[in-house]
Amino acid sequence: MFRARAAVAAAGAAAFLAAGIPTAYAAESQAPTVLWASSVSDDLGTLQVAISSDSAVTAIRAHIVSPVTGQEVAVVETDAFALHSGTADDGVWRTGQPLSLPALGNYTVRVEATDADGDRTTADSAGSLAYYVQAVFEDVRTDRAEVDIDDRQVRVDGVLKGRRPDTRALEPLVDHPVVLDVDHMPDRTTRTDEQGRFSASVTVNLATQIQAVFRYAEEFPYVLYGSSSELPVGIRQVATRWTVQSPAEPRTIDFGQEVSLTATLERETPQGWAPFAGQSGGVLFEPAAPGQSAVVGGFTTDEAGRIAFTHAPWETGSFLLTSRSDDPFVAPASVNSAPVTVLRSAAFSRFTAVRTQDRGVLVEGGMEFTDGWTPGTIPVRVQHSRDGRTWKDVTTVEAYWSGQDYAFSAEIASAAPGFLRARFDATSSFRAATSAAVKPGRP
Repeated sequence: MFRARAAVAAAGAAAFLAAGIPTAYAAESQAPTVLWASSVSDDLGTLQVAISSDSAVTAIRAHIVSPVTGQEVAVVETDAFALHSGTADDGVWRTGQPLSLPALGNYTVRVEATDADGDRTTADSAGSLAYYVQAVFEDVRTDRAEVDIDDRQVRVDGVLKGRRPDTRALEPLVDHPVVLDVDHMPDRTTRTDEQGRFSASVTVNLATQIQAVFRYAEEFPYVLYGSSSELPVGIRQVATRWTVQSPAEPRTIDFGQEVSLTATLERETPQGWAPFAGQSGGVLFEPAAPGQSAVVGGFTTDEAGRIAFTHAPWETGSFLLTSRSDDPFVAPASVNSAPVTVLRSAAFSRFTAVRTQDRGVLVEGGMEFTDGWTPGTIPVRVQHSRDGRTWKDVTTVEAYWSGQDYAFSAEIASAAPGFLRARFDATSSFRAATSAAVKPGRP
């Protein structure tokens, strides 16, 4: 039974197809799909339409409709279109020439499309046609590529034209507003003359870009935005320099002693160097050895460009003066003063010399460092002199903390008659010290 039924079914299907009637499995052709319609962005009077279909598109008809009145103002027939990109069954079609419409404005586009299968579709709101004048800038230039602190004005010249959507012709836009942007912000608005020319000056306070821009204006509602290329303008910084009056030469001071710092800031002018008033900055005291700088203070230069400070440095170093301005036209300047050597005090608190039974001499002494700082090692030279004027080293010993002072002692065998004393040599941080000269006594 199954086979017979299958044979009958097969015969019936064959007869059905032979009669030309499609089965449920036969594919039906599809009408074209209008994807979108619009103006070409850089050619606003040219219409473009994107269409997709299961066979080649053979006919396109576009109706241009005023959205205000709802009235049709133009019909674009198939022969006006040419395939711009893609394929005939999935592509973008453009008009070869811009459309000629009775008035500027925005229009609704209704599109009818037919394909090779004879299928037809209508898209009532396929897109819009922006039938506007496009603002175009020509020959925009500045009168200078760099400004300085005394003259920050830049003149901008150029021409503003409009590209018509119907002819693509560029025509001067007369009495139209042009905004000059500085660093992407509106700075100055001027207007064009009878030839579309404009000229105006702007103030430049930093290295930046200048651009001429036409923005929407209610008086010209059918002229679209346009801008020139960005024109770079740099700045030329004014040179500055410091002159230190004090300390101008290297000097040595005791720890705790104040040093007066005086200096003058100058700026370069066409007439030469001149005092620079009203400039801010700060002063540090930089140690000569690696370490942390000390803050001396901040300043603003007076009418003569001068600053003055007093400071008691705690170690050897120099003053670092730095001026910095919020004005990008002013170059920073810095300088170090002459070095200041800071020496801490050293003194012998006691020194004695006593003869021993074997005709030698025992010397003893102590040192004090009143500033609370001491060298890492404290070498003491014991010296001998026959006359108290010419001295010769006898021995060198090291002083150590005794609980009261930094004590030292030494035994000198066969000491000749005369005087003895102790000597501590100056270091980079400590002054020299010499004990009193004594004659060895008897115990």
